[in-house]
Amino acid sequence: MTEQHQPVVVQAVRTPQGKQGGVYAEMGSEELSVPLVNEMLERTGFSGDDVDDVRWGCAKQVNEQSNNLARVIALCSDLGESVPGTTIDRLCASSAEAIMSATDAIRSGQREVIVAGGVENMTRNERRHGIGVYDGISEQYDVAGLRMGQTAETVAREYDIGREEQDAYGARSQQRAVEATEEGRFDDEIVPIDTGGASGRHRADGEAVEDEGVVTEDEGLRPGTTKEKIAKLPPAFEEDGTVTAANASQISDGAAAVLLTSRAFAEERGLEVLAEVGDHNVAGVDPRVMGIGPVPAVRGLWERNGRSADEYDLVELNEAFASQTLYCQRELGFDDETFNVNGGAIAIGHPLGASGARLPVTLIHELRRRGGGRGLSTMCVGYGQGAAIEFVVD
Repeated sequence: MTEQHQPVVVQAVRTPQGKQGGVYAEMGSEELSVPLVNEMLERTGFSGDDVDDVRWGCAKQVNEQSNNLARVIALCSDLGESVPGTTIDRLCASSAEAIMSATDAIRSGQREVIVAGGVENMTRNERRHGIGVYDGISEQYDVAGLRMGQTAETVAREYDIGREEQDAYGARSQQRAVEATEEGRFDDEIVPIDTGGASGRHRADGEAVEDEGVVTEDEGLRPGTTKEKIAKLPPAFEEDGTVTAANASQISDGAAAVLLTSRAFAEERGLEVLAEVGDHNVAGVDPRVMGIGPVPAVRGLWERNGRSADEYDLVELNEAFASQTLYCQRELGFDDETFNVNGGAIAIGHPLGASGARLPVTLIHELRRRGGGRGLSTMCVGYGQGAAIEFVVD
């Protein structure tokens, strides 16, 4: 790869994340996505003539999220008819895959400018058949054990991650996300979303939001959360289990996106480069413990590039569940002071198809706020996968 074809991020944005049945319950997935695309075009002065493709992640491609949602977004946004689009499903890493495939296309010289991101409105599109409908799967596995919550219990049991440790981590995620919100650390990455009606929301400090339906903050934040309060909640998946609603990610609605170009294009157009996209990797694991997927994905990346945990200034690992997050952090050796520093999906939310882009968006902006450095975005993926992408901010 030549320096000219080096993929870079020139815009990185997301919606505030909504709770299931919350502020985005009446909004279509394209309505969450189009404002992000239009905002990136406005900030850069781009039009559809400048963009080669839209690659959009979506895990549950049913109902309004079917019909090649990426192309729908292009047609409904300021991109217009000339910009093609493809919708990608790697479950939780769908938008991570959108970014990875987009950077590969730019590195190869096949494309120069790509909009990559993802969306999930889980309130409106949660239902679809589980993997157990396939005879080949049901013959190999106890399908009940492949349910996401059950896999978190299996990880907790097999790798000795106790309830108290999980509750402490759940409280940590909420506390860090609330603090980040109150200090304005998410302001540069969030695009306010007009829901077209009063939102009935409250800010992190508990004050009512009088915004006529304009959502500016993540809806799932719970100020005042402590591990002692969390400890009172019952298990969600097993009678004697350790996984609860407060130490697991929230079912959420939202979108996230980046605008990728070659370095040569960015320099030619005088664009500010937010980050350089490094290498990426994916891996497969036993689906019964799908949450451990980041471990082989990251280690494979390290083996190829000769890196280790202490070479990252910041790490974003998707908090699908506290049990798997803690296991991955422990196995990979990430320092607590550089790990999910602004909280994660337990507090912010996990709209499946959007999270693979939400992590890099948050990572890039926090690296920039701290003056630059090398960052890693990684996540587990349903039914036994892991994904990881590196970013460098000068």
